[in-house]
Amino acid sequence: MEKIAVITSGGDAPGMNACLKSVVEMSYNYGYECVAFRRAYKGIIDNDYFTITKDDVKNIFNLGGSMIYSARCEQFLDIEYKKIAVQNLNKLGVKALVVIGGNGSYLGAKSLVDLGVNVIAIPATIDNDVHSTSDSIGFDSAVNNATNMIDNIRQTMQANERICLIECMGRHGGNIALYSAMASEADIVAVPEDPLDKAHIYRFIQDQLNYGNRSPTIVVAEKQYDIFQLSREIQRDFNHECRAVALGYMQRGGSPTVKDRMLAIRYGVSAIELIDKNKFNFAIGLRDDKIIATPIDKAVKMHSNFRQDLYDSFKLLNNPRNKK
Repeated sequence: MEKIAVITSGGDAPGMNACLKSVVEMSYNYGYECVAFRRAYKGIIDNDYFTITKDDVKNIFNLGGSMIYSARCEQFLDIEYKKIAVQNLNKLGVKALVVIGGNGSYLGAKSLVDLGVNVIAIPATIDNDVHSTSDSIGFDSAVNNATNMIDNIRQTMQANERICLIECMGRHGGNIALYSAMASEADIVAVPEDPLDKAHIYRFIQDQLNYGNRSPTIVVAEKQYDIFQLSREIQRDFNHECRAVALGYMQRGGSPTVKDRMLAIRYGVSAIELIDKNKFNFAIGLRDDKIIATPIDKAVKMHSNFRQDLYDSFKLLNNPRNKK
């Protein structure tokens, strides 16, 4: 029986388990044995795998995280360790490796392709920064988690008339910050795609205060500022109470949303269909709600899928200078 291997790689994302379940069940439906490597590329280097069956994935569809563990592997940057991984895959007789992960995982997958391994990549990252797709598994869940928390924080900040800085995850992108800011009716959003310096943030805060908003909510993507230091400076310079909250890993946890579960099914099915047709080295994705397959060497070179149109709409809606 031919083998299909699967890993979940990089930061975990709600829906990874659902996608894993889809890949495993489809593999057996098409007559393949499925093996799972624990801890992604590290597991391939260490040859840490097991035969994963339909019974193993029976009750994981609604769970966050990954039952086979998701990890980053610095060793995999070294060509010698990549060659060890290739040897281990070849010894097992793996027909193709399914990589469920984000853009860093895609680069790892591309390096295996260059060494002769057949790969299919599935986008799963809360950051939604895989540019060959409009939707990655986990993004919708993370945005819903972030939006719910921002809603709750805004209520208490409004009750106490406090300015609030709320930091979302996103790695080097602003998708979670933008979507959750729009969905929670935040007042200001700061994303790396349009960097705002301190003077810009101060201007926006002053505009909100002048317009009568005594508790402006500022949602920011991570890695842009020290929000706790900035909060202290805002409180000092505006003589107005200000708080900072980093949402952190609470955005990653919990059950995947219906949208992410459905996406996970569709991606898993499409991956195995491609493998069964001997079509390899593609990145599965979505465009206009249709499944697409992009050559992986092209996928890793594509540019940002940041929604500039949504960002422009947010700025128009929330700039009091536009209001009569």
